[in-house]
Amino acid sequence: MTTELGDKNIVLIGMPGCGKTTVARALGALTGRAVADADEEAEAWAGMPVPAFFAREGENAFRDLETRILARLGERSGIVLATGGGCVLRPENYPLLHRRGVIVWLQRDTALLSIEGRPLSQRTDLAAMYRRRAPLYRAFADHIVDNNRTVAQAAEDVLALFPTLERDL
Repeated sequence: MTTELGDKNIVLIGMPGCGKTTVARALGALTGRAVADADEEAEAWAGMPVPAFFAREGENAFRDLETRILARLGERSGIVLATGGGCVLRPENYPLLHRRGVIVWLQRDTALLSIEGRPLSQRTDLAAMYRRRAPLYRAFADHIVDNNRTVAQAAEDVLALFPTLERDL
């Protein structure tokens, strides 16, 4: 299935460590679109890395901050947006992302997920986390792309969803 993108955002969701930021950067390079990363925005706002904010303020405070950031980023048009892995935990985030975006779920085998710098991933059974979150990712997603191969292949697979999207050659 293909989708007309126009000036809508390409929004990447998926498990922590599945490659959202890396694929977003590759998509930005291929298309010339600006890239925004919700976790990087959270770090800039908080003045500290996400794990430190998480440890100091707790998950609820982080999720509140994440929702505020997604509301702001969701107002932009024509960007590639890498979200945090837990953005699907709050239903109120769906309209913030979907109103001006097409949501792509990047799937990656749990054995391949990076856990470095991810506090929840380090202390949780990733397979159990995936089982809990998969229905939420599915509910948010307009499209699903496999990210078990190279970053370049994942980016190409995302671009294939939008045949009229111009590449920055």
